Amino acid sequence: IGPTRYPEGDVTSPLSDHVAKRLRAIASQNATRKGDVFMKVGDSHTVSKNLMYCFAGPAQPSYQLDLAGNDALLPSIQHFRSGSAAGKTPFDRASLAAVVGKTASWSITGGPSPLNQETAALNPRFALVSYGTNDMQMGVTFASALWPFYESMSKLLDQLEQSGVVPIVAGLLPRGDSPAAALWAEVYDHVTRALAEKRQLPYLSVYRATKDLPKQGLAADSLHGNVYVAGTSQPCVFAKAGLDFNYNVRNLHSMRQLDVVKRLVIDDAQAPDVGVPMPAGAGTAADPVVVDALPFTHHASTQGSPSSVIDAYPGCNSAANESGPERFYRLTLTETTPIRAMLFDREGVDVDLHLLSGGTTGAHCQARHDRLIETTLGPGTYSFVVDSFTASGAVLSGEYTLVVMRCASSDAACN
Repeated sequence: IGPTRYPEGDVTSPLSDHVAKRLRAIASQNATRKGDVFMKVGDSHTVSKNLMYCFAGPAQPSYQLDLAGNDALLPSIQHFRSGSAAGKTPFDRASLAAVVGKTASWSITGGPSPLNQETAALNPRFALVSYGTNDMQMGVTFASALWPFYESMSKLLDQLEQSGVVPIVAGLLPRGDSPAAALWAEVYDHVTRALAEKRQLPYLSVYRATKDLPKQGLAADSLHGNVYVAGTSQPCVFAKAGLDFNYNVRNLHSMRQLDVVKRLVIDDAQAPDVGVPMPAGAGTAADPVVVDALPFTHHASTQGSPSSVIDAYPGCNSAANESGPERFYRLTLTETTPIRAMLFDREGVDVDLHLLSGGTTGAHCQARHDRLIETTLGPGTYSFVVDSFTASGAVLSGEYTLVVMRCASSDAACN
């Protein structure tokens, strides 16, 4: 059973047999975790009492629970209500790892870090993890902040997985506070989805779930989520009127994911979804990985690649030593398309991204970068090549994630 793709158009990722096996393997790292407890890890969107508190039942009597046909969730709601989260239920626990204005990097910094403090306090089996909005602001540009965000989220998820805590990852909200932020919120959603896909962790695209709601599901500040109000805030009303609001939609999807993941990991239930095959192609010039749709994500390694035929890229006037192994990708376009291609690797790996046109040699290089290529391409067939940099005789090959997306027509960086 191979890894499953996470189709971009889906609000939640497929929970296939492969994903179920992966989640059970994470849980097996620590058998002592409490199966009726989850922790919350995130920023102001997670801190808000509009997120999950309304499932606490008698502990939070001011909230209605209108499942509106989702009664199958009740057993799992009761299951987690019974969990002891340091004197609260997991639903209404104020997490040490969720603070307004914080980032993924913050959660794993310090001795002990906020993540480790909350893990020690609750001993949870599961974690709801969501960052991105504040992380976007941590660079000179939204683009420059993206790679540190990817690395911090990777380290955060490493720590949870290695300690036997099963992460459920949620992306960031749409942004309405500035046109540039609105464009990059979608980029961050694609990258966070790719990160979850690489690890085969459950993913909730809050961006996809809420961007078509009235006002994009945003409050008056155009930054935080809104909520259905019936006298008071009622984020667990899942009737039609409630599902025009961010927190109501997010709570329903989050509870559905918790329900399925609990049944897979605790009850050893059958996975509900069929896996979506990964892209075809061996990654050679003759048999490239096919970029079959945009956005496109792929996870591979140049280590052990069947191809090592390009050592340099004179077409891009580059003197860099790329004599390590590479992988080829083929993109065919039928119309002029603005493109953003992003390459992510981890510490100890140095792979670079190259765009080729008119052939598959280094002389056909049109653009290259270690992380990011933004351009507009006309109709035709192109190659992206992920190649391994070599320094002082050491080939710095290894694992990477490639994300290729269509830019918005208003995105000047790609035009």
